[in-house]
Amino acid sequence: MGTTFLIITYAVVWLGLMAYLGWIALRMRGVRADVESARELLRERQGERSQE
Repeated sequence: MGTTFLIITYAVVWLGLMAYLGWIALRMRGVRADVESARELLRERQGERSQE
């Protein structure tokens, strides 16, 4: 009986860890997209300044 609870506990912990890491990966993807958008905006503004 005790080993059953231990196995269930390990499974819950691993599932929670995997869900947390998946959530972090999704947030990182969003941050990368935001950084790339900011870089593109910066490139455009630097291009406008060099034309003036």
